[in-house]
Amino acid sequence: MSTDHTRPGLLWEVAVRLCLLSDTHVGAAQAVPRHAAESDVDLHVDRDPRTGVPRLRATTLAGLLRHELAERTGDPRRVRELFGAAESRSAPGPGPDGPLTSALDVDDAAAELPEDTTLAVRVGTRVDPAGGTVRPGRLWQWEVLPAGTVFTAHLRLRVPSPADEARLLTLLVLAAGGLAGEGPGIRVGGRTGRGYGAVRATHWAVERHDLTDEHAWFAYHARTWSERWERGADALGDAPADLSTALDVRLRAEGRAATAAHVAARADLCDHRRRAELHLTLAVAEQPAPAVPSARGPRPEDDRRRASAPPADPSSREPRPGLLMVGDVPAPERLGAVDRAHRHRPVVSDPDKASVRLAPVLGDTALFALFKRIAGRLARDAAEHLGAEEPRWRGWHAHWWGADTDPGTAVPHPSRVRLRSAPHLRGGASLTTTRLTVDALFGDAVDGRLFTTDLHCGGSGEVVLDVREPDDAVLGLLALVVRELATVPFDTLGAGAGSGNGRLTATRAALTTHAGDGGPPHRVDLLTALFDPAGGEAATARGWVSALRARLAPESGAGEGP
Repeated sequence: MSTDHTRPGLLWEVAVRLCLLSDTHVGAAQAVPRHAAESDVDLHVDRDPRTGVPRLRATTLAGLLRHELAERTGDPRRVRELFGAAESRSAPGPGPDGPLTSALDVDDAAAELPEDTTLAVRVGTRVDPAGGTVRPGRLWQWEVLPAGTVFTAHLRLRVPSPADEARLLTLLVLAAGGLAGEGPGIRVGGRTGRGYGAVRATHWAVERHDLTDEHAWFAYHARTWSERWERGADALGDAPADLSTALDVRLRAEGRAATAAHVAARADLCDHRRRAELHLTLAVAEQPAPAVPSARGPRPEDDRRRASAPPADPSSREPRPGLLMVGDVPAPERLGAVDRAHRHRPVVSDPDKASVRLAPVLGDTALFALFKRIAGRLARDAAEHLGAEEPRWRGWHAHWWGADTDPGTAVPHPSRVRLRSAPHLRGGASLTTTRLTVDALFGDAVDGRLFTTDLHCGGSGEVVLDVREPDDAVLGLLALVVRELATVPFDTLGAGAGSGNGRLTATRAALTTHAGDGGPPHRVDLLTALFDPAGGEAATARGWVSALRARLAPESGAGEGP
């Protein structure tokens, strides 16, 4: 049904405060020439052309909300009803496939940086997953909005008649669900698959205007835009953290209890996204001895041996703290003391108040490259063992983990596995070390080759990988990646791998799948599946690994191994 959103009716003014939880780069709409930028920055953030203040464009926020609604509902008709649609080439005109004006208007939102913080300039890199090093020439400088940056966004929902109110409000609540900070949600800006752009809505304020009433119409249109924005921002002071609550309070105050109940009931519609989440706890540590799971099931003689053996020292299986160096420029107070330091980034400790503190990070691009490198090695080894050709495993691996654009076809290969946010480290301590270069011929120190670095020792971080439209084969690959990280950490993260740095050990791993059919999610503890081969979770993991074998095996079935 085509709805006319231009005639007078009801109008909802919505204000929302958005807090960035990680570094975010919202690119400029027009590139700034290097000679005009007066700096070596390659990628600038988008700014208001009048004030120069960084901003979040209305088109960007509207596009993110539109995409979230489409993903959650899987219904183009509902998306078209809230956000409108352009004229269809196959059916031009005002028909059901013709142009439709958006019911939702969005304004640009200016950035408010945290106190005593300026716009940061970071060094971006492309990491080669095969070697874990930066690719030659793939290094640039870009402006980044730090974690703790706040945007106050203003939206207006036009409702032609009271009969359409419940339906349009429900669609708005579903679209705004990605700003709750839970699940994969909405990510803002570039390189979101590497952990950038995490955002959360901390306050929602709403106001309802009945424009069919003469006095309400004049009261609304008599205010200037500045007055409207200021009024919405002031209402956010003690506003609730979710849109559903704000709408419920306002609707009941307006005597629309039935509409409030309808919106509350329909706001929990089934999320139609098929996805998987891998939650990991990675410790900067390594096992004191290889933790090799048994390939056999439990046997009676094993039980008798364990019963007669003395009790094991619980600390013998505790990972041994290691060293980590994700290089960065030292802090100003350490510039004269060290050459390099482990990377620290602002971390939001209280999103409601945008409280920020500096904390060591586990990495973003380098961390994603570590997962990609382990997954590529496992897929390659399995395919070679099964006798499959190299293009078979490479194409499948690129489908999930992404690859460079094919120069022949210009077809991009985006990653379907995404790092939800750049994890920070809890625990551990900074450790200053000095190393020197030893002459291989004479065995003495080389003059002038003395380096002092601030490493991070120990600690752990929470990592979440999101997978879109997963199948059993990629779930099997993730289970094998966890096995590598929980047993023998062959691959390393960051600098100093030849000196023993960068060993990570998985101390917790849970894989949760969402079928998108309204049913409960299915959770498998992968460490339990790894070290308890007789359990039900191990049987599930073995089924995933079998699907991986079938996917990587030659189509003819030849060359199948155990």
